[in-house]
Amino acid sequence: MTQEEQDAILGRTIRAYKEAKKKLTALSIRNGEIAVSAKKLASALEQHPDRIYVSKGAEGMLAVANALYVYSAEEASRLSPELLRAHLAEYVGIQTEKARLRQQLVDLGEDDPEPDQTIHF
Repeated sequence: MTQEEQDAILGRTIRAYKEAKKKLTALSIRNGEIAVSAKKLASALEQHPDRIYVSKGAEGMLAVANALYVYSAEEASRLSPELLRAHLAEYVGIQTEKARLRQQLVDLGEDDPEPDQTIHF
């Protein structure tokens, strides 16, 4: 393999690693949004289940004036089992791909981009 071919492989691997890292950051933000929705619902269920309003869409605020927690369509979709499974599968897949690319960078002779973390597959 020529040096040019090796450099091309290294360049592609670096780009793919950076892209995987970027996607993982975005998915981690989504994890936080899901966690906030779940915590809000759990808290409302524990403290005031009689004051939870399940929204069907864009109702006026008068309909929810006495509600402690409005469970919106957006939050419902965040916590739906199907979307949650898909999100988690994507997260694990990207995390695994990032770890694989990180190891590939090390194998290609590059410095470990995350030397303080163990590589997990």
